Amino acid sequence: MTARTLPQVNKASLGRVDLSREREWLLNHSSEYIGQWVVLVNGCLVGHTKHGDELLSIVAKARAAGNQVPFVKYVADESLPVWMGWV
Repeated sequence: MTARTLPQVNKASLGRVDLSREREWLLNHSSEYIGQWVVLVNGCLVGHTKHGDELLSIVAKARAAGNQVPFVKYVADESLPVWMGWV
């Protein structure tokens, strides 16, 4: 039996990040963006998309505006049942 090695984790140099505005936005608006990626900066929507290639351009746009670490989240449909079990 071999020991599993854990992946290397690098911590951001930003220190503690306050995501309360992003959480508040998600509570109020996530139902409008189910099945999409959303990009938020300071609790404001920068862009949204269903496609990964468009997501990269939205993140690049946020970074070009001076926001080096935009908040990116996939909004899943949580009304669907979660099935966990053996087949």
